Amino acid sequence: MSENIKTCKKCLLNESIEGVSINEEGICNHCENFKPFRPYDHKELLAIFEAAKNKGRKYDALVPLSGGKDSTYVLYLAVKKYGLKVLTYTFDNGLMSDLAKKNIETSIKAVSVDHKWIKQDKKLIKELYRTTLVKSGEICGVCGMGIERSMLKVSEDHHIPLILLGHSPTENASFTSENIYDQNRMKAILSENKNITKKKIDTFLIYPNMNFISSFIQTKLGKFGKKVNILFYEDLPNDKEIGNIITKEMNWEDSSESEYTRHFDCLAEPFTNYIREKRFGVSRRLPQLSNMIRNGEITREEAIRINAKDEENNLPDNYELMKETFELNDEEIEKIGHIPLKVYGQHTSKANKLFALSRKLLKRNS
Repeated sequence: MSENIKTCKKCLLNESIEGVSINEEGICNHCENFKPFRPYDHKELLAIFEAAKNKGRKYDALVPLSGGKDSTYVLYLAVKKYGLKVLTYTFDNGLMSDLAKKNIETSIKAVSVDHKWIKQDKKLIKELYRTTLVKSGEICGVCGMGIERSMLKVSEDHHIPLILLGHSPTENASFTSENIYDQNRMKAILSENKNITKKKIDTFLIYPNMNFISSFIQTKLGKFGKKVNILFYEDLPNDKEIGNIITKEMNWEDSSESEYTRHFDCLAEPFTNYIREKRFGVSRRLPQLSNMIRNGEITREEAIRINAKDEENNLPDNYELMKETFELNDEEIEKIGHIPLKVYGQHTSKANKLFALSRKLLKRNS
């Protein structure tokens, strides 16, 4: 990094990152505007749960389970704290770590809940990943959309009134303006590959004509479960404390490969982070570690040490494995690392843009 680029004195963000500015005192806008998280009204959460229980269905809530920390903690809260009847499900993206699979099995056994594996056609999912990677520089959009669509389908099939998400209020933005979860954009990218037919794309998407507005309306009408960010209602322990709780209560096991292991459940994460750093000039580590500093989970010195240790290797440990998995060579990877930002942005859905703008205005006025 150039010596002329300013870095925040409180966190690790620097002014080369999209959306980051640093004032005359050397403090970034994210630290300057930071306010400690205050949980939503807990009575509202209890009312949501009571309404779901009163429906008298087989399951009160669906919990998407990845084997990671946040989703396991959500399952712990749903069953052990709130006594909900829960169905869990996992979208098997073909890239799950063995530890993640082990954590899923031990967690569902610890609380005696039913579980569904949603598995994809291995050849097709690999083709989807490779296409989005080569054309747009990322694969997370495919995975995220697969998780979201199968989540809605499971809730519809089992008439489950609630979907409990594991989004944490203590996580921060990933500093990308690319809307990788927009269906129109995804279709435009995948249509570049003539081996992927429209029928295959529609089958993967499950609801091929859905947008954020239609999803919202169908949820209101009861077709899909209502999404609830349960962690936004909780007085959350810190990241380490959550790990201790689920280790004791859910027989969960953390990864020993790194001091910072939020995404160990996906084998592709180190590789996709490597590509992201090439394209955006910043890895996922910096915003995540910076937010942990603001939340008082670690000191700036600890964050610097963790980040430096993770950057000791020029290539991620799974570099060769991902080359083989996605059938890439070094030249193709180099090209992927130089794909322009906001690529395929002209194909994003107008309905999604309108919905996102409306939510932003409502949040600002609330």
